[in-house]
Order: sequence, then structure tokens, then C-alpha cells
Amino acid sequence: MQTSPYAPVLHQDSTPTMPHRDHPFAAQGIGSRQLWRRLLLGCALLAWALAAMAAPTWAAGERKVLVLYSLGSDSASAWQSLIHKGLSAELADNRQTSALGIFEERFDAVRVGDEQAQAGMEQYLRTKYAHIQFDAIITENYVAARFLSDRPDLFRGVPRHYMNHGRLNWSPHDGIAYQVQASFERAIGVIPQVAPEVRHVVVIGDSTDRMQESVNGVRDAAGIYARQLRFEYWDHLTYAEIFRRAALLRPGSAIFLLPSYHDSAGERRRPVDIARRLAATTQVPIFTNWEAIVVPGVVGGYVVSAERIGRAIGAILLQRKPDIAGIPGYLFDHGATQRFHLQNIPPTAQWVNRPRSVFEEYLWQILAGLTLIVLEGVLISALVFALRGRRQTLLALHNERNQLEARVTRRTLELMAANTKLEQLATTDPLTGIGNRRRMTEQINKELERSRRFKHSLSLLMVDIDHFKDVNDVYGHEAGDRAIVAVARALEGGMRNIDMASRFGGEEFVLLMPETGIDVAIGAAERLRADVAMLRIEGDNGERIALTVSIGVASSTPDGPPDSASSLISRADKALYQAKHEGRDRVVSA
Repeated sequence: MQTSPYAPVLHQDSTPTMPHRDHPFAAQGIGSRQLWRRLLLGCALLAWALAAMAAPTWAAGERKVLVLYSLGSDSASAWQSLIHKGLSAELADNRQTSALGIFEERFDAVRVGDEQAQAGMEQYLRTKYAHIQFDAIITENYVAARFLSDRPDLFRGVPRHYMNHGRLNWSPHDGIAYQVQASFERAIGVIPQVAPEVRHVVVIGDSTDRMQESVNGVRDAAGIYARQLRFEYWDHLTYAEIFRRAALLRPGSAIFLLPSYHDSAGERRRPVDIARRLAATTQVPIFTNWEAIVVPGVVGGYVVSAERIGRAIGAILLQRKPDIAGIPGYLFDHGATQRFHLQNIPPTAQWVNRPRSVFEEYLWQILAGLTLIVLEGVLISALVFALRGRRQTLLALHNERNQLEARVTRRTLELMAANTKLEQLATTDPLTGIGNRRRMTEQINKELERSRRFKHSLSLLMVDIDHFKDVNDVYGHEAGDRAIVAVARALEGGMRNIDMASRFGGEEFVLLMPETGIDVAIGAAERLRADVAMLRIEGDNGERIALTVSIGVASSTPDGPPDSASSLISRADKALYQAKHEGRDRVVSA
């Protein structure tokens, strides 16, 4: 029998000790010295066993990493959503999250701007993580990277990893830099490759220092293609001017869209919202170098992949070398590629929004079904050999079971599809695609409850198309439908991310504006009224129809009487009635 190397070694005295005749253990022949030695041996063995059991727990220490994101939450930033998708996939693929403590903090640069997002963050981080010793800190994008690099005393001594893809020629002095090289030469070069008929390229950006770095990168790359392409730069315009000019572009032109967050007037919008608006407005292909902008209708091109950046961050979390060179790549929207008849797509390109065949859609289900059939076939064959006399009974039971499972599966899928369709029909207006009265009423109740909890104002606009019956009677119902759709689009185009528009009935619309006082709401209503007045709708006989709207505005304030959805709507409706009574094409507040 071998002795454990961790077991204590006890030395015995060579001189025997005879027990005293009055000692309690004297009758058993055990001396007091031997008794103590045995007790000490037992205690030592017990301590060794407990230490051996506890050793794995102490050895498996959790590695703690702080990740700082620049652009805000997943709901506020499409880029951030893709980052998180790639990070989660990388961690799931490696199955090592059990020994990894990930702490995430977000700078909300999308909504409030770069400088405002950093205000107060240092004290917040110091207070929140005062008792946590991090093993590493990782920053994503330029806002978080600049914040951490400017504060060497924050989490001093912790290794820093800077993932930079938003600023050119920038590197920190106190950590490891991972510079993603966005090749504008490739991003521009893909345009004549896939769309050889294009001769005019419009570059859309803004006047910020960060964006001007990208604009200058495009200018440098444009020199290579000067004989093939003529470049025009829209980096000092308002959004309204950009959308108006984009609508006038004709075949032979293309747009190269950079990830801009505000226009020359200071209005802030998410790049993905600008991309969607341009895709709905222009008649020319839109190229970009940013994955998050590749939405339905935007062609794409040679882009920096947010999902691959998320995977690179995951690799750093797992202490592996990230694949920085593999982050940029070709990405195309299938629908836009088909719409503009693009050709010569690089064979390494990835596709998004591509309709899949039935086999592609249900590949794993088909393979699983085939595997199940093969396994069941083997099992049935074994049972046939073993129980030949009961073969027919088992086969009948097997077939009945398969039929029952198929029926249950079919009924379940039919029920899920029906429920989804009913929910969509119940909350969406079929003509305009925006919410209906039911959805708006539910949202008003939710926002009223939130406004009471957080003590902020809430405003509501009741919008009605003036003389809509005359439009239907004179120009036809299809013209009336086009008028309703046009006003709905004007509502969507002028509202913020937190606002919600719905068709309340007929020619009547409601715009809900959370966290908004009456003065701001009246200003928004006046802008909407002016936007609608500029619309021209085509009649059934080709006429150009001008529209106007009357708007009633009501607001619920924290210090005012408590409102319900019905009372807020009623006050806005009375204000709308007054606007109608005073001559229409005006805004009246309750």
C-alpha cells in the first residue's frame, strides 16, 4: 500500500511506555503517549482529506474582464447589436465562459454624442468597480478607446486592449492596439467592378473630425479611379437637403454612404436610419464600408464587419490572438443586387437578406429527420431479428406514432403561423404599415405609466388630413390612399427613435412623443404641417394634388393632473377640432 505524498509523516518514539494501572485505557494496553499520537494522526489525515477536496475550488479562479462599448445598447445601435452577436457566437463556439467573468459598460454616443457620453463615466466606473480587480480591459471603437487612453490612472496596472476601427492613424500609448484597416481603395473599387455603367459617385458624410478622416480616405482612393468615376461630396449638408438631392439622382450615379451621425444643422440620426431613408428615396445603388448600414435596399460592398469585430473581442477575452486582418470583407444585400442588376460579385462575398430555398431553410431539420429515420430503421431491423413473431404489431405502432407526431407538428406550426399573423393584423395598419389604433392605445398607457414613474412630460399629436373627402370624391379613392400613405411617411420621416406613429382611423393619425414638453411638441407639429404642405400627390388622371393637415397637440406633465390614454386623446382631439374650426392647415394646442 502506497502512502500519499501529502500525508503527514509521524515519528514514533522507540522507547515503549507502559500504561499506568489506574489509566482508563490500561486494560486495553494503550499508553497515554500512544493515545495522543493516534489522535494527532487522525486529525492530520482528516485535515489532509479536507484540503484535497477543497483544492480544485481554489485553483479554478475566475478571470474578470471589463469591456467598454462606444455606441450604446443593442436597441439604440444596429452596429452594437452585431458586435454582441459576434461576441456571443465566439464565446459559445469555445465553451469557456464558465471561467470567465465579463463586465460590460456602454457609452451612449449614438444618442447623446461623444463628449456627453463620457461625462461622469470615470467616477461611475471607479465607484462601481472599486472592489473588483480586473485581469484585462477591452475597448470597442474610438469613444471608449479615447476615454480609457486619456485616463492612465483608471484601473492602473490592468492590461488594456484597444479595438480601433473608427479613427485612422490612431494608437494608444498604454496598451495593445488592434487597428482595423478599412481599405477605401477596395470600398470604392468595388463600384466600377459590379456596376460598370456608373460614372458619378456621391459620397455622403459629415463635417466632424472623425468623419473627415474617412472622407479624406475616400478622396485619396478616388484619385485611382479619376478616369472612370466623377466624385461629388455631400459632407456639409442637412439631412433634408441630402434626401432631396438623392431623390433627384438618375441611373449612372451611385451613392457611397459613410456612417454619419449628424448633419450640418446638428440634427442627430442613426446611420442605419439614414440608410433606410435613402434606400426608400433614391433610384441609384447605395454602397458603404460599414456592415450595420447594409439593410434591405443598400447594396453593401467592401465593409468592416461588426460581427467579426465582436468575434475578435471574444478571442481577446479568451486570451487568443484575434483575426484582425479578416474583419473587412465583401458583403452584399441580395435584393439590392438583383434590383440594380449588379455583376462580377467577388466569389468570397457574403450575402444578407438572401431568400433561401426550402432545402437551405430546413437543412438541419432534414438532416435530423434523415438521421432519425436511419437510426429507427436500424432499431427496427434489430427488433425484427430479435422478435420476429411480434414484427407486425411493432410496425403498426411505429407508423401510428409517426403519423401522430406529424399531425401534432403540423397543427403546432399552423397555430404558430396563425397567431403571428393575427397579432400582426391586430396591431398594424395594412395600408401604411404603421401601428393602428389598438397598438397606439396600448403604447400611450405604457408611456403614461413610465412618465409618471420618471417624472417627465409626454406629448401627443392628433393629425387629420384636410378636405380628405374631396380628395376621394374628386380624384378617386386610389389617390386618397396615396395621400394617406404619403402623410404616414411624413410622420415617420420626422419623428425620433423613441416616438411612435399610428393611423388612428380614416385620414386621422396620432404621433406619440415621450419625454417631450408642449413647446417641443408644437414645434414638431409645425414642421410636420410644413412638410405635408410641400407634398404633391398624383391623382388617378395625373393631376398633382396638394395636401394640408390640421394638428391638435396635448401634453401630460408630471405636476399636472394624472392623465389616462382616453383623456389625453380627448384633449388632443378637441384641439384638432378647434384647428379645423379656425380654418384648417394649422396647429392648435390643448
